[in-house]
Amino acid sequence: MRTTLLVYVMLWLFVSHSLAQTRHWQQLSVDAGLSQNTINTIFQDSRGFMWFGTQNGLNKYDGTGFSIFKNRSTDSASLASSDVYSVYEDHDTNLWFGTRAGLSRYHRESNSFSNYDLPQKSCYAMRPVWAIVGDSDKEHLWLGASGGLFRFNRRSGLFNHYRLNDSIQNANSVRTLCRDRQGHLWMGTSVGTLLRFDPASARFTPVSTNHPDAMGRSPITAIRRDGEGHMWVGREDGTLLRYDAPSSFRLYKALQHRFPIRALGEDANGNLWVGTDQGGAFLLDKQADTAVPLHDGPPRDGTDVILSFCRDSKGDMWLGSYRGGVFLFDKTDTAFTQLAPYAEIKHAGESNSVLAIRRDGGDLWIGTDGGGLVRKGMEGTTYYKKQRGGLADNTVLCLAKVDHRLYIGTYTGGLSVLDLTTGSFTTYDKHNGLGDNSVWALYPEGDLLWIGTNHGGLQLLDTRSNTFRSFTNTLKNPRTISSNTIRCIYRDSRQQLWVGTVSGLNVFHERNGTFTTYYHDDGAGSISSDNVVCMYEDSEKNLWFGTHGGGINRYDYDTHTFTSFQEEDGLAGNIVCGMLEDEQGFLWVSTNRGLSRFDVRKKTFKNFDTHAGLASAEFNIGARYAGGDGRLYFGSIAGVTSFLPHHIRENTFVPPVVITDFQVFNKPLLPMDKTREVTLNHTQSMFSLRFAALSFSHADKNRYAYRLVPFDETWIQAGTTNTATYTNLDPGTYTFQVKASNNDGVWNEQYASLRIVITPPFWKTMWFTVLLCAVVTGGLYAAYRLQINSLRRRQRALAQLVAQRTTEIEAKNKQLLESERRHAQLVNQQLNDELAAKSQELTGSTLLIIQKNRLLDELKTKMKDLLRSPGSNNLRDFRQLVQLINYNFSPEKEWMEFTLHFSRVHGRFLDTLKNNYPELTNNDLRLCALYRIGIATKDIAAAMSISQASVKMARYRLRKKLGLTPEEDITAFLEQI
Repeated sequence: MRTTLLVYVMLWLFVSHSLAQTRHWQQLSVDAGLSQNTINTIFQDSRGFMWFGTQNGLNKYDGTGFSIFKNRSTDSASLASSDVYSVYEDHDTNLWFGTRAGLSRYHRESNSFSNYDLPQKSCYAMRPVWAIVGDSDKEHLWLGASGGLFRFNRRSGLFNHYRLNDSIQNANSVRTLCRDRQGHLWMGTSVGTLLRFDPASARFTPVSTNHPDAMGRSPITAIRRDGEGHMWVGREDGTLLRYDAPSSFRLYKALQHRFPIRALGEDANGNLWVGTDQGGAFLLDKQADTAVPLHDGPPRDGTDVILSFCRDSKGDMWLGSYRGGVFLFDKTDTAFTQLAPYAEIKHAGESNSVLAIRRDGGDLWIGTDGGGLVRKGMEGTTYYKKQRGGLADNTVLCLAKVDHRLYIGTYTGGLSVLDLTTGSFTTYDKHNGLGDNSVWALYPEGDLLWIGTNHGGLQLLDTRSNTFRSFTNTLKNPRTISSNTIRCIYRDSRQQLWVGTVSGLNVFHERNGTFTTYYHDDGAGSISSDNVVCMYEDSEKNLWFGTHGGGINRYDYDTHTFTSFQEEDGLAGNIVCGMLEDEQGFLWVSTNRGLSRFDVRKKTFKNFDTHAGLASAEFNIGARYAGGDGRLYFGSIAGVTSFLPHHIRENTFVPPVVITDFQVFNKPLLPMDKTREVTLNHTQSMFSLRFAALSFSHADKNRYAYRLVPFDETWIQAGTTNTATYTNLDPGTYTFQVKASNNDGVWNEQYASLRIVITPPFWKTMWFTVLLCAVVTGGLYAAYRLQINSLRRRQRALAQLVAQRTTEIEAKNKQLLESERRHAQLVNQQLNDELAAKSQELTGSTLLIIQKNRLLDELKTKMKDLLRSPGSNNLRDFRQLVQLINYNFSPEKEWMEFTLHFSRVHGRFLDTLKNNYPELTNNDLRLCALYRIGIATKDIAAAMSISQASVKMARYRLRKKLGLTPEEDITAFLEQI
């Protein structure tokens, strides 16, 4: 604890040597929605909400807004009084409030109050209730009030009144109350009496301090038990006492007769905080008996009177002030130190806007925008202003040190050189070799000094010979520098000299005096802006370029391309002012909109602004410096921001997530503190929910994600928006879930949930459906029964008619069927007779043709034999007869005539065979036709002019083509086609 206090003290001592420092307080006032700026009491309940009791209302705070409760004379369920002095939460998580008009109990489920008071006829009215503590039996409350000490039974609502001293006016007024570890109640009165009350015996015991300097009747204004069990007593005269058991007190005089004590608090490290009247808040050094103020300079803006303290679950301290609102002290916001060159700007020649920084030993050199050059050292502060023989201009743009000389680049006066041993100035300007009197960049290399000017290009000064060499832009030569307006110069580890201008990034080739320029274009891999204002090479040899409007760029030596990181990637601002690397490898980037810490490996940013303790979020180009002790310096329009990066702590607090409001058509439906389910009807088609992460440090940076199951398939990333709205959902059961992170991105994955039931309209309910089905079924059944009865009657009549008609029809059908049968038999007989006659005719014709052919063939054979016989006469006539026989004996012609007759009798028999068996030849078809009409084998041989053996062979091949088995008869098969 001693070490922790020393840290606070050292922080304060460092601040006391600075000319100005920005407070690390986050303030809530009426401007933020608070009902009133005088904070009598502060309390955090078990759910994580903050409560502020003011002189005009009770405020419940969730980090995003306030719910305000006040007394309404027409509402008995409202707060007893709008003037609230004390808060207590019992073991059942009921909240009790001490007010000017008595005791109030808060009902979370209805946002209403039950109020308790003694009857008005009592001469010791329980108004106001200054303090509340719980009893060890968990059933009673102890109240310190203007009329004395009261014991309140939470079950019955009855009071027991204990008077302190009726002999002295106001002696019964108990302004502060605290219970020690033994269960005794310590209380202080308005007349300075310190009493200890034993609940078991109901006896008061005066407590003597035994210190002459603590004697007197100064009212006791604060009593607190610390973490070690010591009782602390604060008095109106500034006296502070610590009770060490069994009976000794230690007196602390650090604030005695200086500031009245109004409140006592204890932080997570056991440090005692003392709130005073007109002195603000102090930290007590218990060993040295000194009090370290926690304000900046003279107390102001409501921080001079502190009425209350509260340590929240994260460990941060809340301070309630008189007319200043609430102040939150976040221990993670104490890393940044702000130094202002001028404590107060009184003249035109003074400025806190810092353009250049350099540390040399114990001296910090600061170049200002119009306020000259400032040196801050242990011996005090020295100001260098523009004068003849001195500093050339009051606007200092850059600084560089070579040996015992400090080079100072000015806005209009050229380059001033301060001899640190003699304190004398010399100046280089356009009259003695400098190309332009506006010097924006300096880069020393031994006896050489590179100088970047605003209009004169790049120059190299040889400090031994005081000679200049200039490099300027020539429009006709692309190998010259791209612009004469220089903003930064840097030599990397590869010995390349880089020059940033407002119109391109240049690499200087010293061997031939030429430049290679990189410009921005629309293609991938180019630098993000032509206006390059700063450069830095990190410990991993990555080369970084800061631009005006394009963020930061990392250069790739192998591909000569750039990778940019801008606002959309998380950078605080695209106008980059400076870059430095810390010992942990993070790259710090100052911008026009805050300070960014860039994790180069993870490619993530964490940003800092005025809420994190910066005096200003707007930094100046080129104003940065890395100290040898690891401290980094950046210049802004409000001074110098310095810090040790490893002292910057992350907010690791996992925030509770709560659903704070449920609205239907933008009107609150019901309190949400204890609500787990909401039921809506189908007309409530639009509803919205409000939620909060109960992490109060920079609560505006808390982030949220939500979903409505099963409507939303994935989590909706809402950013810092803490509301969700849904419209026109189908009836059903849904679960709304929300999770949140704190300002540093630490998420609470334990989401808050709310069950939402949307009931359907009555015509879509189950009971209506069942009833409707029953009615419809009953109606249908009745109609069905009527129809059945009607049908049965009609059926009986119809059956009779049908029977009669059926008899008649059957008789007629029999006659008709008999007639048709006879006609069909006659037609079939005629067809069969005609077919048989035609078949017989065809068969006979075929047999005649066969017989004729056979006869002609025999005759032709005999005549050939006669012709071959010797001595035959009339050879000529025989030959003519043979030729005539050959002419009349034409098998093909006869086959065509046969086919014509065959088709007339047997239709498309041959065509069907061709289609079904395309591999059949003409001879096969002839054979099939002859078999179809029943021609014998020998006659087939004669008809086809082949032997009977050949017919058998042809039939064998035909059976195979037709796919017949040996058991199948070919003639029967062909008759079926």
